[in-house]
Amino acid sequence: MTITKQKLLKFSLILVGIGLVFYFGGRTLESYRQLRFIQDQGFDTGDADVDAIHPWMTIHFIAAAYAVPQEYIYAELGVNATERRRNIDVKHLNEELGLGRSETGDYPAVIDRLRQIILAYHKNPVATGLDDVRPWMTLEYIANSSGIPITAIVDELGLDALASQESPSSESGSDNEVYIHKPLDVLAHELRYPRGPRGLMEDIQAVIARHVQEVQ
Repeated sequence: MTITKQKLLKFSLILVGIGLVFYFGGRTLESYRQLRFIQDQGFDTGDADVDAIHPWMTIHFIAAAYAVPQEYIYAELGVNATERRRNIDVKHLNEELGLGRSETGDYPAVIDRLRQIILAYHKNPVATGLDDVRPWMTLEYIANSSGIPITAIVDELGLDALASQESPSSESGSDNEVYIHKPLDVLAHELRYPRGPRGLMEDIQAVIARHVQEVQ
């Protein structure tokens, strides 16, 4: 290989490296901005307003953030069970539904429907049932989906006691309460739940199974 070809190869590799830096750096910056938005709008505390829904959000993120079962959202949107994907974002869902732009602003029209669906559900919650428990789910989401009160899940699993052990110096208050808006994988780590996130999910699944048997 001649010196000129070696220089060209090195130069090409440098360009590729720079391109990768900009690509992944851009994605990292966007992820950081999204995280800040989530925190600023109260998505991580369960206080987010429906006006905070954005096109980049996935359906399962919205379902967990607003504690509305995915099945309820999809059913209200008229999406068939075989076509439901929890990781699809609002922008692409809007395109698949062919809803175009909103009549009230420059954003996907499906956001208007999602806002209506969330508000309607909060006004009149419907237990859609829950086949399995996932790490991204919150206790509030599970309670709404299964129809089992949050207090029943917390009491049966002794979560209040675990929360108190993690902050024994705190007086009885929010610091000692089980945070119902946190994803199960995060909650399990913070409470040091036996067998970790998997153990918490399996035990919640067992609680749901017991309550289903009691109803039958």
